[in-house]
Amino acid sequence: MKRFALILTLSLSLVTGCGFHLRGKIDLPDSLSTLYVKAPQVELRDELGDALQTSGATVVKSATADSATINIETARYRREVRTVDERGKSTGYILFLDVDYSVVDNQGNTVVKKTRTSARRDYTFDDTQALVAQRQEEILRQELREDVSQAILRRLARVK
Repeated sequence: MKRFALILTLSLSLVTGCGFHLRGKIDLPDSLSTLYVKAPQVELRDELGDALQTSGATVVKSATADSATINIETARYRREVRTVDERGKSTGYILFLDVDYSVVDNQGNTVVKKTRTSARRDYTFDDTQALVAQRQEEILRQELREDVSQAILRRLARVK
């Protein structure tokens, strides 16, 4: 047991020493401490809201006088064929999520002009296991929403 603890401690020291940080709290400017997220997709809005709350922001359900607004203008999934088999059937895809957003602070100033952020995931498709492939795509879409949310938070952290 002591050996495991020592290995774990050394591993964490090496990982944090190289600049790696677990996802979590990102320091946001004071002008973005209270936020309203306006998004066309409930799943993306909720994921971004959770990430903001993890970073210490207060997320409100409707815009208020002292809340900044993240306006997700578009959120679009797309899928491209990556590989095909000898019969010409698709066996691999690339799944994308493209999000266009802007941010207005609590004074009504645009602090992030319309910006696009994207995430992608590759996956293999087996047409004999359609239900598994469908579930795999759902999981990948969740991961894409997480990636996009983290990218938006990193952008918000750079607001002056």
